[in-house]
Amino acid sequence: MIDPLVAAMVAYFVITIGIAWWYGRGAGAGYVEFTLAGKNLDLLPFTMTYFATFVGGGLTMGIAQKAFLDGISAQWYAMTQGIAWITISLVIGYLYAFDVVSVPELLGRVFGPSTKYFAAFATVIGQIALTAGQTIGMATIIATVTEIPLNVAFWMSTVVFVGITVWGGMNSVAWADTLHGIIIIVGMATAIPISLANTGGVGAVTSGLPTGHTDWFGVGLIQIGTWYLLYITVAGAQQHLLQRTWSAKDADTAKRGVFLAGLVITGYGILTATAGLIAYAQGAGVDSSMAFAWTLQNTMHPVLGGILLAAAVGAVMSGADSMLLAGATTFVNDIYVPWRGGMENVSQTHLVRVTRTVILVFGIGAAVIALSGVEIVVIDNLGMGVMSVLFAGVLAMFWQQTDRRAGFPGLLVGGAVFVVWRFPLGEPEFFGEGSVEAAVPGTLAALVTIAVLSYAWFGGETFTVEEIRHAATRDMNRFTQRDLMTSDTDPDAPSTDD
Repeated sequence: MIDPLVAAMVAYFVITIGIAWWYGRGAGAGYVEFTLAGKNLDLLPFTMTYFATFVGGGLTMGIAQKAFLDGISAQWYAMTQGIAWITISLVIGYLYAFDVVSVPELLGRVFGPSTKYFAAFATVIGQIALTAGQTIGMATIIATVTEIPLNVAFWMSTVVFVGITVWGGMNSVAWADTLHGIIIIVGMATAIPISLANTGGVGAVTSGLPTGHTDWFGVGLIQIGTWYLLYITVAGAQQHLLQRTWSAKDADTAKRGVFLAGLVITGYGILTATAGLIAYAQGAGVDSSMAFAWTLQNTMHPVLGGILLAAAVGAVMSGADSMLLAGATTFVNDIYVPWRGGMENVSQTHLVRVTRTVILVFGIGAAVIALSGVEIVVIDNLGMGVMSVLFAGVLAMFWQQTDRRAGFPGLLVGGAVFVVWRFPLGEPEFFGEGSVEAAVPGTLAALVTIAVLSYAWFGGETFTVEEIRHAATRDMNRFTQRDLMTSDTDPDAPSTDD
């Protein structure tokens, strides 16, 4: 007889594939349609894809593991992220107004090609490393729960998330995320109280914990503060989130969606941290990395546990396909297109085909990296850190005295400070209240450098935000309105331009 938990997981993934196939059917119609869902995501899919992109690996399994090891204060990892999202929702409309496809493209329009390529390579490297980390996370959970061999589980999950992304781009990814997001929000709000009741209640769980595990501020106030600042930089400058912002149908949808996603995430970490505490108190030596899975397997009905585990794995998949799409979009938009001589020399059909090919190559590459056992943490940290430092460039756009020439050296200095703070210094702790995330001093150093150089070059190459927006909109309109001017028989042929 088939295990109900396994049957529930299989059924869930069949539904996921069906949804991704249905909503991705027209994705090949154009480059903006494929990479940004035609800039037409309504509030529900936008909110859920924004939420699900981060909720799988880090905010579900990750927080449960950290709570297992360090206690309930691990929930701040999610709460600070949610508060950061709510904060960014107040200004996200300003970023939505730029008619661009990628963060490097936006920074390149402001600070020039050197900044664009610097941001593009950092983004591609960071997104591939993140994809690799998500891939092995999915496979480990599936293999542990179902007893499917790890290699088989690995390639099964890889085929699913790469296939979804290749097929439908942002539309498939966003609507699959919608399923994952709804199920995991409703399921977790239902399941964790059930798990607590089935294990004797809050008192029974806390009585099985070390004293420090119940300290809500155990990670330290400095750590909490710098997590918040870190996630401000993530929401304000990293491709996998801003690509979603630019996919919303209008600025109001983007504002409300980011706010709602932040509101949900603010409380979500308490639920997943509780799952980790239950596993610690009741799990009799379970491995910390499987704390979330153990709680779902052992404290509730197997069908409910199976659906929630599948949704959690699906949310990890949401992170993987989101980062894969972000990396591929950046490579095509900011490295391949300039190599071809600009948008005037490629058609939308060609770009969709190239983007799909790059997704496939990057997806397989990330899988091979993950399976090889190569240590990707350093690459991941470098890519993520420099992507966060890009936030300094985004902020500097809105200061009227910013000099175009200051962007590239500013980001180089910020990147260097990040590397030194993260590796030689090891993100030092202060006053016993936690460490300062390297992205924070890195971003601050970049901002200070840009400001100092802009003052030194006062009256030099300045710009206005409206100039950047107007140029971006003009170029996007030229590109999207000339499809009929490109030969159907030779999609690689240069197109004419009025």
